Amino acid sequence: MSTTPVITPVSRLTVPPIDELDSQVLRTHFRQQEQTEGHTSNWFRALSLNAGDLERLLGYLGPLLAPDGGSARLPLREREVIATVVSGDNRCAYCHTNHANKLGRVLGDHSVAHRVAIDHRHVDELTPRERALGDLAVAVNRDPQSITDETYETLRSVHGLDDHEILEALSVAAFIGATNRLGVALAVPPNPEYTGTPEATR
Repeated sequence: MSTTPVITPVSRLTVPPIDELDSQVLRTHFRQQEQTEGHTSNWFRALSLNAGDLERLLGYLGPLLAPDGGSARLPLREREVIATVVSGDNRCAYCHTNHANKLGRVLGDHSVAHRVAIDHRHVDELTPRERALGDLAVAVNRDPQSITDETYETLRSVHGLDDHEILEALSVAAFIGATNRLGVALAVPPNPEYTGTPEATR
């Protein structure tokens, strides 16, 4: 007996079909994502409504979280720890699931990654430096005024971070916080590929 797949909207706002996007840059981006990953990101699809905004976001987000390192200074594992901690802290369904999935692949253990999203402070599999980056991420997300000169000095002297790496950590935390707020406001659902849910999306 055949069943009709459940179609889950990717946004609370109208999202144009990929073929109808005015932006060649975005059409190319989604075609490449489909070829390399086997799906298109619900979050990026939701933001494609304003093509110019998404093009600018891609220009910033791509290098910041590039899996191959790109111009990033921090290892991918540390960047994904930060992204997962912030997404879990903000209870963003899409970003939590997406970044926990990516961190799980980097760690080789998805259960650890989901524990990082819940409370990184009690995940023994993380290094002290990773837990410190998680603490910094929470501070950026909740109360950036709580960050002091002593915070930075500890990151330098105890955890071996230089100022370029500290700024990158701040940027990842702040940018992911912004993506979380967009995802929550638009009710962007996690991709089935991140959760194992057998449903189609549009």
